[in-house]
Amino acid sequence: MFGYIQANLKDLSEEEKNRYKAAYCGLCHALGERYGGTAKLGLSYDLTFIALLLSSLYEPEEKTGRKRCLLHPAKKHDYMINKYTEYAADMSVILNYYNCLDDWNDDKKVTRKCYANVLEPKYKEAKKRWPDECNQIENAINSLSEIENKKVSNIDEAANWSGRLLEATLAPFKDNWQQYLKKIGFGLGKFIYLADAACDYYDDIKKKNYNPLVLCGKKPEEMKPILIQILGEVSESFEKLPLIQDEHILKNILYSGIWQKYNYEMQKQSKKGAAK
Repeated sequence: MFGYIQANLKDLSEEEKNRYKAAYCGLCHALGERYGGTAKLGLSYDLTFIALLLSSLYEPEEKTGRKRCLLHPAKKHDYMINKYTEYAADMSVILNYYNCLDDWNDDKKVTRKCYANVLEPKYKEAKKRWPDECNQIENAINSLSEIENKKVSNIDEAANWSGRLLEATLAPFKDNWQQYLKKIGFGLGKFIYLADAACDYYDDIKKKNYNPLVLCGKKPEEMKPILIQILGEVSESFEKLPLIQDEHILKNILYSGIWQKYNYEMQKQSKKGAAK
């Protein structure tokens, strides 16, 4: 689920890199303030995107500062926090809790089950703040799990539930922008699921894990046109939002950065194939 929605740093200016890192550090700060140090273990750039997107759209009052942290004690780092970095911290706890449970159910990773136990009271706290979002996420995860257990070969059925999962995290308000934010979340969720299926294709065959691409006879390299189409629909909704602040960073993420993990994994698969 994590690791796709991040910036392509080489195409950002120094000022934009600093802003992006400040948002990331702000999310880390918010996680620590709201849920304690153990919640920071789930810190990701994927949730930083949510914080930046909602901040750019709604333009809340921001607080900035500089501080050291346990991971980087030698040097102070800039951070930026607002109500949407706090919202992203809530969503981070919720998604990481379910992600750990998913890893436990799929691969019986004891460390992930232990971390899920650590996150459970924090998850319950976040659920009190966002009960509707949690119910939507839980419904999507349960539906996705049912599809995977039944080994459904239709790639859209599984990907659509992944889309609904992420859709629930991106639209905290019922306002004029909700429809566009939901479409962005839905498309990103579909992209991540199908890109992940392509990247994990050969590992899933080896481990006999569920993978809809394997079941329907599609090869990983055949997925790129589908992924391009999905992101095209995401961009249509994104371009309808009146964004000014951080617009270039957000475009960088959606039009370039989001491809980095997929392209890297496809290159690895290509090299392995050429070596055989």
